[in-house]
Parts: sequence; structure tokens; C-alpha cells
Amino acid sequence: MNENDAGGLTRLAAAKQAVSRIIETAPAQAPLGLRVYGATYPGTDRKQGCADTQLVRPVTVMDQAARADAKQRVAGFKAVGFTPIGVALREAAKDLAASAASTASAASTASAASGTTGKPRIILVSDGEDTCAPPPPCEVARELKAQGVDLAVDVVGFRTPSSARAQLKCIAEVTGGSYADADDADSLTANLGTLFRKEWQTYHATGKPVDGSLDGCQGAPLVTPGQYLDEFTGGRDLYYRVKKRPDQRLQVSATAVAEEGYSRGSLITVSAGPPGDGEPRAWLREFEQSMGWANIISTGGRSRPGSGNETPAPDDTGCIMVGNDITRPGDKPMPVELLVGIADTSTQKAGARTPEPRTGADAEGGFSFNSATPIGPGTHRQSIAVGEAPFWRVEVKAGQKLTVKGGVDIPQDFPKSTTSGWSVTVYNARRESTLCNEDHRSTELFAGRTGHFERVCGPWDITGQDDTKSPDSKGYDVPGTYYIQAQVAEPDDEAKGIVVPISLTVDVSGTPRRPDASPVFFFGDTAAQAPAPSAANGNGEHGATGAPAPSAEGEGSPMGSLAVPVGVGAAVLVIGGIAFYAVRRRRAA
Repeated sequence: MNENDAGGLTRLAAAKQAVSRIIETAPAQAPLGLRVYGATYPGTDRKQGCADTQLVRPVTVMDQAARADAKQRVAGFKAVGFTPIGVALREAAKDLAASAASTASAASTASAASGTTGKPRIILVSDGEDTCAPPPPCEVARELKAQGVDLAVDVVGFRTPSSARAQLKCIAEVTGGSYADADDADSLTANLGTLFRKEWQTYHATGKPVDGSLDGCQGAPLVTPGQYLDEFTGGRDLYYRVKKRPDQRLQVSATAVAEEGYSRGSLITVSAGPPGDGEPRAWLREFEQSMGWANIISTGGRSRPGSGNETPAPDDTGCIMVGNDITRPGDKPMPVELLVGIADTSTQKAGARTPEPRTGADAEGGFSFNSATPIGPGTHRQSIAVGEAPFWRVEVKAGQKLTVKGGVDIPQDFPKSTTSGWSVTVYNARRESTLCNEDHRSTELFAGRTGHFERVCGPWDITGQDDTKSPDSKGYDVPGTYYIQAQVAEPDDEAKGIVVPISLTVDVSGTPRRPDASPVFFFGDTAAQAPAPSAANGNGEHGATGAPAPSAEGEGSPMGSLAVPVGVGAAVLVIGGIAFYAVRRRRAA
């Protein structure tokens, strides 16, 4: 293991690098454990050397401090001893069984709550043969199978000779695991990276159920400030009634959740005004045409002071239309979130309520606008499964500048696709997408490349909307809550579930403009509350922020089994419920 690999590193250094990557990228919910062998006894006594295996870290969920400690321990390992692979596998299975027994009741509760189910797995990385048989590693695998131990062993052979390869393949075959070869540090890290998978989370559409009218405003349901959940069917538009006085301002936002895809050029429209013939539009009208990269199509509009906004409606009851140019007759119904807000003098006087920004593990992204995680300036790191598109939110005031930089590391053997890329989208407080940068590209295509990719949005000046002009086409004239969504866009099906590390850097600079005349919208009592930090899966239900009510007049987070690797030389990653293990290196020849 002290020999060089084809990439210039020693095999031990390459294995340490790969293990550290797994420790970094393992999901926050994954219990991790670390066992080493051949690491403490440098002598020649076979009996002592072949018993040299220690549990360095028990199987448990690791916070950031624990991960840093585990990486430090890995970095300090030295190749000094024998290679008791069979003994280490046997002991690792015992460690897992003991951990499962001691946490059985807690595990069943956690499994029900977070979906952490799946077959336990040992993932072994080795560069050669066991030097301590008996017991031969493959016999240990058969022994575990005969005892009814329900786990699989996935093996990565790191520059292994043919004799050792046969032994390692046998371990995988007996337990129903998989085998892969790695020739250098990069391919070892890539093999480990693409073995690390989990079930990805989709957009978590939320809201009070409502059935919009398909036949115009007459007979449409009355909606008050809040968030609602409806669905597009066929090519039909949706209609609602809403109360708005001439002195009040209205915001309407609509988000179509297109998890199963949609055609490029699909269009969603929101408009509102007094009811009449045709589309209501005296108060507001906005639309969004999608290029197909995101899992949602979202737009929103606000009425502005002036003759249009002040056009009265009979009994102060206007009409909202959500235009559907996304689905077609025969298509599966598509969820649609409808957000309705009102601003007036009372909401302005009360001011906006915003949640406290989160940091560390609590800053993992949510999976909808409503569950977007509040963050402040700084760099935030986490791992996501390909197929996920998490959300964050940041508060920005008029007079400030906003810059967002999102990065992702793509492993070497990531499945190729001509349309896959790294996408960072910023949405303004109306929930409409903004211009990322002047190149007008929404996604950085991978084009067969791997490694580190970044998208930078901004810096953009946040301005107060000039009510005498048309809205800014870039979308940065709406002070308030800005939403950030990051994802590997349009991945190949084979790539979905691969866990990749991402980073998100947010910079808010400049001095807020005083006084701030930006309208404060009320989006309902529930939506106005600042929620407590969500669970680690980032799927807690958060509401949009707002002010107290204007003056009156008149889901689960499915996380499936992981199948991942780790190890220095010989690694065992056990995931069941979820558990993650590392068993270390073979002795240098």
C-alpha cells in the first residue's frame, strides 16, 4: 500500500483521499463508523499482526465535528502491519449487529420518520490479498451468508493482481454485491463516488387544497392571502376570486411542479383584475417561458399604484387566472402552487417578519419555495443526490448587491449525457426566475467533462421597483426574499441518486436604502411564521414570510437505501438503516 499508484500518489495516500471524500459527501442522516486493520502492529509476529483490527469510530450519525475527526484519523493512518481482511470483515459484521441491537427501538422510529431503510452493505477497497488466512475472506463471506446475516459486500480492487482479484470477486459474488477495478487515485475516488447513491427527493408541493374553476371567474372559489395547491389538467386554465380594495396591492405567484418533464417553451401565466370578458389583467399580468432545465416553472406579478391597480372591482372582488400552456389533453395532472398576498398601510406599518439564517448542518437546502432554508452571506456546503434541486432563501434590501456562486464536483465516471449540466437559478420575491448573468445561459453543460463546475449569478443591484416604469427585465427590482435553487440539470437516468458535494456562496453587499418604501405583503398567518430548523433532510414545512394580516374591510422526505464505499486499502461501508463503515488497508508487499 506504500507503493505508488498510476497517478503519482502512494496507494495509501490515494485510498485516504478517496475515504475522505466519502466522509465529506455522506448524507447528514447516514450513521458512519470506522474500523481499521493492520494499522497499529509493525512487528512480524503473525498471531498479533493478524488480530490487528480496531473499531475507531462506532456506527453513529456524524456531525461536522465528528466528520472532521474521522478525516483526521484517516489522514494519520500508516501502513505498518499485516492484512487480515477476513478477520476485519467478520468483526465489522459484529460491530454492525451490535449497533443494530442497541438502537433497535430508536432505529425503527427513525426509519419510519425519515425512510432510512435498506439492505446493510459492506464496501471493501483492497489492493491485494489477505495475508492472514485462515480465515480466507471469501469463506468469511460464506460464513456470514450461512448465518443469515443479511448484508452485501461491494468490492473495489485497487491495482490488484489477478490472484487477489479472484479472491475479491468471490466476496462480492457470494454476498450479492458488486466488483469494480480502479487503476489510480482518480479512478478509485470516482468508483467510490458513483457507488454512493441514495433515493433523491423531489419538489415538495404544499398548500391548502383548492379546485380552481375551469370555466372562468363565475363560480370560482374565493382565495384569501395564503398558499394553495391545485393542479393543471389538459390545457385548461385555472380561475379564482380574490378580495382587493383599490388602496391595496395584490401579489399572485404560481408554480407548476413538472417532475416528469415538460416541453421546452412551456408557458405559465398569472393575471388578475376585475372580472369581465376574457382574461382579467387590469391589476397584473406576468408569464414565464421555460427552457426545460428546472423541475418547476414559476412566475408571479404584483399590482402597482396607478389607474390599473386602483380600478375597482364589484364588491371589491376581482379575478385571478393562472394560464396553462404546459399540459395537454391526456397528460397526467400537474401540481400547481398558488401564492396570494395583499399589501396595504397596515402591513407596511407592521413590517416584514423574516426567519433567522441558519448555518452548518441546519443550512441544508429544502425542497420547495416554502421549505427553502434561510441563509445569510457566506459559503454553505452539503451533498445532494443527482435528481434533487434544493432551495435556499436570502433576504436582500433595496440598495444592496446580490451575488450567488454555486459549485459541484462531478466524479470521473459520471454517466455521460449531452444535455446534463450544472444549474443555479435565482428567483425573486415574486417567485419568478431572474437573469443569472449576462451570458444568458441557465446551465453549464458538462459536455463529457468531469471535475469542478461553477455558476456565478451577479453581482446584481437590488432596486426598488419604479412604479412609473415597466418591471426590470432582469428581475432584480423586487427587494425582499430571493430564492436560490441548485441542481444537476437533466441528468441521465443512470446518474440519478449519485451523491455529489456542492457549495453555495452568497454575498450581500452595500447599504440598504433609507427609507425603504418597498411594499410589505401578507401571505397568510401560517405563511408568516418563521419555522424552527427542519430535520436534517431539509424537508420541514416552512412558510413564506410576511407581515401581520392587513386590515379587514367587509409529506415525507423519502430517503432510500445507500450503497456506498469507503476505506483505506480495505474498506467496509455498511449501510442498513443507514450505517457506514470503513476498514483499512492491506500491508505493503
